[in-house]
Amino acid sequence: MRVIITALGLLIWTTSFGQNCFCDKDTTLSEIVNCDTIKFDNKAKLYWSFNCDSSWLTFESPRHFKNVIFTLDLVGYTGRLGFSYAQEYKHKFLIQNRLISGCCDPPEFFLLDKTNGEVKDTLTSVIFYSDKRQLPFIIRLAEDNNALTVYNVDKQKKYFIKLEKGQIKKSLKANDEMFAEYLFDEPILKGTIISLTYLLDKPVSENIRNTKTIIIDFKKYTY
Repeated sequence: MRVIITALGLLIWTTSFGQNCFCDKDTTLSEIVNCDTIKFDNKAKLYWSFNCDSSWLTFESPRHFKNVIFTLDLVGYTGRLGFSYAQEYKHKFLIQNRLISGCCDPPEFFLLDKTNGEVKDTLTSVIFYSDKRQLPFIIRLAEDNNALTVYNVDKQKKYFIKLEKGQIKKSLKANDEMFAEYLFDEPILKGTIISLTYLLDKPVSENIRNTKTIIIDFKKYTY
């Protein structure tokens, strides 16, 4: 076994061990850790394994080269803490990394290469990612919070939609919120059109909210 440290500081163990999904000391772990194999369209695979001490997520390339891309000592928190699979795209797949189980930091995201399992993009937090292959889009805030980034993953193109300068910063302060992603309601997707609504001022009540809605048609960002 050899250890590879990527540019992001993530540890990847290269190993020839097979899949293990059993702990004789705690048989309930088999109900927590889903060991089903995720098969990509290029014949690569992604799957969890576990024993009594840890769980690990393995990427298997189309040529059957295996990389363990994440390990977790808290086996019972598998799927709720650390890495979990999110979505497949043409050349990459999306991994969600939950930094804390439950509350309060938003998860961060990584895009990995489907041929070798290497990290290609670090996205930190996102507002939306599509679970439809025909809409390979991820939406997140730009670093200065003054624009939305619409990322076409398959085309590897980024587009920017300007927001009112300083509005997100004001909204964070008004709502006593640390993370801008939590200002946004659950996105509403109808066909190729998505509506993103976010808070401006602190709500007066559950039914009285000052919000702004941004409507995006993904057709504009397909080519």
